[in-house]
Amino acid sequence: MLSMIALTMQLTRFSDYALRMLMYVSRGDGSRPITIAEVGQQFDISHNHLVKVAARLSKLGWLTATRGRHGGLQLGPGAERLSVGTILRELEGHRPIIDCADPPCALNGNCRLKRALDEAHEAFYRTLDGLTLGEVSGNSRTAESIISLHRDYQSRRAA
Repeated sequence: MLSMIALTMQLTRFSDYALRMLMYVSRGDGSRPITIAEVGQQFDISHNHLVKVAARLSKLGWLTATRGRHGGLQLGPGAERLSVGTILRELEGHRPIIDCADPPCALNGNCRLKRALDEAHEAFYRTLDGLTLGEVSGNSRTAESIISLHRDYQSRRAA
């Protein structure tokens, strides 16, 4: 039975891209907005995917998007204090790891596996609730890497 169930917790590509975008924008120096093109170039992500991600993050208030020639993305008010758990719960939704009803499982209601998986899923989010966006992107090694990406992008644009 277990071999038939996928027991991996894997984020959607959308959530992965959203976290990358939030982290990258959060380490901007504030002197200019970050463009979707810049994020796409730095992480080798399709522009079309990132437009959808930026729209969702803007709708949630986590990013502020400004249109126009000097427009771009900036971190929304209070976004640095968002927990990674909160971000992922919102982006991933509240889907269970397994659904015993579809397809119907003959053990439904008589198996402890579902409850154990649900508890593990919640423990995953509780762990991420202890980390804020500011903490994960402000970690010295992470922050240095992102700042280096910003500088490299600026250098390429100036050349």
